Amino acid sequence: MPAPASSPAPRAPSATEISKALDVLYYAELYLREPTSVPDARAVLAQVLDEEYGVPMALGNILRSAARLIEGHALLPWPVEIRDIIARLRAAAPEVTDCHDLHWDIHRLGGLPFDSIVPSSSGK
Repeated sequence: MPAPASSPAPRAPSATEISKALDVLYYAELYLREPTSVPDARAVLAQVLDEEYGVPMALGNILRSAARLIEGHALLPWPVEIRDIIARLRAAAPEVTDCHDLHWDIHRLGGLPFDSIVPSSSGK
């Protein structure tokens, strides 16, 4: 979630903080691999794919910010490599954030019928 308006200027997250955030996503992925109920999985997916604060929006914003940062600090004239990197970052951002439609798909799952029994792991 974004920082409150009255909070101090953002600081760079440490490598440990980023690693912990990635660990949480990894554990979410591991959880979803195991047999679980759809409502339980849906609760996790709803947070991960939240249309405003979920992973797709965060990653898209990170990519756009990185492109702006590089653009603002690269010495002119930009070499082809710098132009290509900026272009790839900008091109990837909307592709990632287009996944926000998944947010609504996850919410629609709530109204659909599913077996209430958690599938067994024997079907793997």
